[in-house]
Amino acid sequence: MRRILYSLLVVLTAHGLGATGAGAQDVPCRLQIITSFPESFFRPFVERFSRDHGQACVTNKNTIALIRHIRERRRPIADVVWTSSPVAFAALDAGGHMHRRPDLALDPAEFGGFSVDEENGARFGFALSRIGLMWKPDGKVLGSVPGVDLLTQHRFRNRIGMTSPARSGTTHLFVETVLQNEGWERGWALLSRLGSNLATVTARSFGVREGIVRDRFGLGIGIDFLAKAAHEAQAPLAFAPLQGSAIFPASAGIARDGALNPLAADFVRFLRSDTGQNLLLRPAIARIPVKPALWAQAGFRPRRESAYTFDAALAARRLPIVNALFDEMITYRHLELAEIRADIEKLSDKQKTVKDPLLNKLVAEARDKMETVPVAAFMSDAGELISQLEGNGLTGLSRDSGGTLRDSWSHDFSNRYSRARELIARGNARLAELGFGLRR
Repeated sequence: MRRILYSLLVVLTAHGLGATGAGAQDVPCRLQIITSFPESFFRPFVERFSRDHGQACVTNKNTIALIRHIRERRRPIADVVWTSSPVAFAALDAGGHMHRRPDLALDPAEFGGFSVDEENGARFGFALSRIGLMWKPDGKVLGSVPGVDLLTQHRFRNRIGMTSPARSGTTHLFVETVLQNEGWERGWALLSRLGSNLATVTARSFGVREGIVRDRFGLGIGIDFLAKAAHEAQAPLAFAPLQGSAIFPASAGIARDGALNPLAADFVRFLRSDTGQNLLLRPAIARIPVKPALWAQAGFRPRRESAYTFDAALAARRLPIVNALFDEMITYRHLELAEIRADIEKLSDKQKTVKDPLLNKLVAEARDKMETVPVAAFMSDAGELISQLEGNGLTGLSRDSGGTLRDSWSHDFSNRYSRARELIARGNARLAELGFGLRR
């Protein structure tokens, strides 16, 4: 009776009519799901679940847009949140947008020791994911566990593709992994050097895979399942997890507005059932199940050092700050960044021969201008900064959409890059004084 009343309620309130990306049109939706997963991934799960429980409907948005959809209670109102990023769940839970069901959380021992569930019941893991590098199998092998330092080397200039973290939850996981592993200052320095090697910043995560397939660039930063075949016409890409990258649980959680819909909890259970877990092994899906008994079939061999240690709560608090800084520093300027970096490296190579203290100082100052951000580590999750960015800092790539704080950061980076050019010019002048030219 409760389920019948709920179905009637969603029809009367236009909670959701018809399916988006799954199911027949004009069929009342008994469960509304919002997800960042592509249709090729979510369709088999939604169709199988709907067969037994009635129509489930899907709204598909990237992770950052998904967060805004839930926060602003946009229609269709979601019962279930379903995405790869634990940061999205941490951000939504901190704002009171998730319905906590601790009774559904399982002991890590059931998952080989990985903490795939949030203990408070805000999210529940159903698959394991790794952030890393992808490339064509016939390309040069980079090693089984490449480090971020590798991506900053000159030989990869104009050869790397990635998405803006403001457009992709998984890219945000990569950026935060670098910042958490390396520290705020060194982390941004590494990201700046990486940024100078970018061939492009794609609009969506899926564009990274397509860019490699189409030979637009040779390496891509992304999540493991994107390296698998998007469809039968494309061969899988090679993939290697990045050194120091955690194993992330792709999860589902019950939104606050789905608290009264019993099908929301049923969907969570379905994803972790034998049926749901085995769907992950389909070649077109190719995800790592959370059940250890299926790891061998997925080709997953966990390393002890890859235990899940990522601080999702910290990442959630500073999400708008990190995303805005990355866009102002790299997304909008990666071509300029590459040009200036190349000039700095030319001077640095000369300095190894000249060994002049003044030239060394000029090179160091130029690097510093390119590798630092106008936010100190202790302010990286400051509420006063976040409050100025919230509302504009979570979506879009428009440089005009961030208000005065974004404007000030944009102006700051413009000044830093201009100052770096001046220091490079002074360095070249110093070489001429010493009788060394860049052509020598």
